[in-house]
Amino acid sequence: MSIFPASKEETDELKDLFQGICEWCDREYPSSSLVLHFIVRDDGNEQAGPQSPDPQKQFLLLCSACHTDLHKIPLPYHLQKDLMRARPQALRKAIREIFGYKLAPYEPPGDFDLAEIYEECFSLRSLDLFRAGG
Repeated sequence: MSIFPASKEETDELKDLFQGICEWCDREYPSSSLVLHFIVRDDGNEQAGPQSPDPQKQFLLLCSACHTDLHKIPLPYHLQKDLMRARPQALRKAIREIFGYKLAPYEPPGDFDLAEIYEECFSLRSLDLFRAGG
């Protein structure tokens, strides 16, 4: 699910939701000075996977000056994602509601053997490696 192009109503709701605050410079602006910036993967990382269907992961709300700067001196993809990740959980939920997106409930895989997992964790000190980050 891509949110772009977002309707005028959706865009106005987002600007109200963010209370006119630019996500990059953190300053307040009139809604007419705010722009939705679509986050595009530009790092050439093919292993990063496809674009998320979650609409709150697809854009930043920026003032026109920051949006222009972002295109003149491109902000790397991972830093754009970091700005998006800094959003409070309540804001993320509200963005999903604006676009009518519902998170799919998590369903663990059904084909696992707990005895096998236990054995793997405690054999050959793999749990120690896991705890050490390796």
